[in-house]
Amino acid sequence: MRISLQWLGEWIGGPLPAPKDLAARLTMAGLEIEGVEAAAPPLPGVIVGEIVERVKHPNADTLSVCQVNTGSETVQIVCGAPNARAGMKAPLATVGAKLPGGMEIQKAKLRGVESFGMLCSGRELALSEESGGLLELPADTSTGATLTDALGLDDTILDVNLTPNRGDCMSVLGIAREVAALTGQALTGPALAPCLPPPMRPSPSN
Repeated sequence: MRISLQWLGEWIGGPLPAPKDLAARLTMAGLEIEGVEAAAPPLPGVIVGEIVERVKHPNADTLSVCQVNTGSETVQIVCGAPNARAGMKAPLATVGAKLPGGMEIQKAKLRGVESFGMLCSGRELALSEESGGLLELPADTSTGATLTDALGLDDTILDVNLTPNRGDCMSVLGIAREVAALTGQALTGPALAPCLPPPMRPSPSN
């Protein structure tokens, strides 16, 4: 079972130990931790871009030319993704960005049109296996924010090897209970707004 430390922290009333220390303490308590890894690879220079205009490339049927808002300026990007459209928010690798696998984004000229970055799919960012188009971000994502901040990717994942007799730990709450016991902190749970019944409507008069 894979557990996000950010999610786990929502259930604990205080700071968590360092990931490797927490993994060692859980293992000694009988919950074997098979791995500690980053939730996502580093994505320096990758931000949230908003496509404000998309037109067909004048010299290539499968390419388009997009004007993309970076939060501080508008840059021109040549893009081959079929789902690119005006109003869409997607990851933008700016000039100088380094993608997983070592690719460094540079200013380029594609079929005679300059491109100042690259709009990315999930696969190009090693975030998913999907490569058929751009990774579409929620419409309310903040334009210009780093992708790591926008998607909460600055997280650590614990890979927990549970034995059949520890069904009580087959949830975030179960692991959080163990962590609270090991650290002496309170098991608080995330803040949830109360679910209130709708206001009573007066009965229609006869």
